[in-house]
Formats: sequence, structure tokens, C-alpha cells
Amino acid sequence: MPKLLMILAAGAGPADPAAVVDSDASVVIRHAEGGPAGFASAHDWALADLAVLAAGQGAETEGFDAVCLGDFGDYGAGALRSVLSVPVVAAGRSAMLHALTLGSRFSVLVPASGYNRAKKLVSEYGLGAQCASVRAFSAAEGEQGGAAFAAALAVAKACVEEDGADVLCLASTGDDLAAQLATELTVPVVDPLLLTLKLAESFLGLGLGQSRRAWPEPQVRKPELVAALVAVAVESGS
Repeated sequence: MPKLLMILAAGAGPADPAAVVDSDASVVIRHAEGGPAGFASAHDWALADLAVLAAGQGAETEGFDAVCLGDFGDYGAGALRSVLSVPVVAAGRSAMLHALTLGSRFSVLVPASGYNRAKKLVSEYGLGAQCASVRAFSAAEGEQGGAAFAAALAVAKACVEEDGADVLCLASTGDDLAAQLATELTVPVVDPLLLTLKLAESFLGLGLGQSRRAWPEPQVRKPELVAALVAVAVESGS
């Protein structure tokens, strides 16, 4: 049975693995403590990268077979791929590339706080021509309840009807909004959180992992320094 580590932003998503996976894998959810309170700026993203690196850098020695990064922003993905030999699967890139196996143009539906990061990733990954749009829903629309679903559905329909998307990527964590939206739409809705787990299992079954040419090992590893920096952030409450 594969043992998977799922890393999420502090306070995000469920604490119970059964809430996010339906498989034979053993899943451990770990929150990246010491990260930023928000994710709106490049400064926030740098802190998030460090927090995720600290949370996952010991995964291999802990006996995990793969690491899944459940946040759509792909924080810390490159750093972890550099220090780990086990597969590291990032939600944002996986969702957008997977969407292109289901259709020709996708839209990203993202909470307002993640809008800038989602736009940046679309550009960095060279997917601008295939991305129909990135649309945000407000914090109020992201709350639980029927009104929240109705608001999210309205934005999702705009992605399809106005922007021309034939696949949606839902950049949210730890809820069943993707499944709910799929019942009301005529296009597939990709849930990045679940996708990372399924891809990790498939990579392990196929014996695949990240390329060392793309992510070479660090010349000097400094896990203690990374852990110490994040520990200071946790103590300071940042």
C-alpha cells in the first residue's frame, strides 16, 4: 500500500484523509505551518514556498512514497522536487495539464485571494493560449451554503458561456464544490486536490518520478536552517 503525504496551507482543507481520497493508499495530511496569512503578493508566495519545503523536506526519510501539494498555487513544488527522489505532484500544474486531456480550453475558478497566483502560474507554465480565463469568486461566495454555491455556479457558467471554456479547474481546497458544480454544468470540473492523489498513485504504479535534469539536487542541503526559519515564523505567529 503506497503511503502518500498531502501538504496543505495552514488551516486549509480537511484534517481527515477520508474526506479527500477514495483509494487504497495511506494518506497523511500535514499543514504547512509558519506560512503567510494570505497569498496575494510575491512576498507571501516566498514565505509559502519556505513553509511547504519545511513541511515536506523529510518525507522520504519518513517513509512516504510520494508527496502531494494540494494547494492550487503550487507553493514549494520546485524546492521539494529538488530535495526529494520520491514523486512530488503539484495541484495547479496537474489540474491545468489534465484539463487539456479533457478539452481544448480551460478556465480556472479561484478564490479572490488566489487570483494573482493563478494568473502567474498560467503564464509561467506557458498555458496562456489554452486558458480561456481565470475568474475569481469573493470570500463571501466561498463560504458554506446554498447562496455560496449559487454564486460559484454563476461564475462557473460565465467561464463556459462567455469565455468559451470547455473544462473548469476549481482552485479550492477540501470541499465538494467541484462535484456540486459538475452536476449543474455541461463541462468537466477538475478537482485539483483529488487529482494529485490519483496522479501520485499512477506515477508510483508506473515507476515514474520527476526528472533530475529539470530539478537537480541542491549542492548543499540545509534542512536544519529551513526548519529553524519556519519555527521562528510559527513562534511569531506570522
